Amino acid sequence: MLHFIKYNIIGIMNTLITLAVVWILHQWLDWNLELSNFLGFVAGGVNSYVCNRIWNFKSTNKKRTEVVRFLIVFLVSYGVNLAVLEGSAHVLTNAQWCAGFSAWISNFMKPTYFANIIANVVYVLVSFTLYKKWVFKK
Repeated sequence: MLHFIKYNIIGIMNTLITLAVVWILHQWLDWNLELSNFLGFVAGGVNSYVCNRIWNFKSTNKKRTEVVRFLIVFLVSYGVNLAVLEGSAHVLTNAQWCAGFSAWISNFMKPTYFANIIANVVYVLVSFTLYKKWVFKK
């Protein structure tokens, strides 16, 4: 449980880094949103690797193998995030059976933003499990 708590603290830092990078690239420099988002995830991912290796999992594994595994997990988790994001956004904006919930959630946020929340919860669960069981295993 302590690993999961530390992982989420690191995740908050990663999120702040990601948002800052996206803000600078997309908002200030007017870069493409998807490219800015990807580069933000990369910046957060670098922070995630360093903090999880040193502070959370205290890994002593070979760095080369660990970095390759980390990148694989990062890309798989990001792919799952995008798939869940697109799927959730589609359901929330198009499915009749979900219209009532979408109307209700619209009182607080865009349904597509709620889809982003769903996708990020899935990202956290998938990436934490794979980092703990495969990347930083002892």
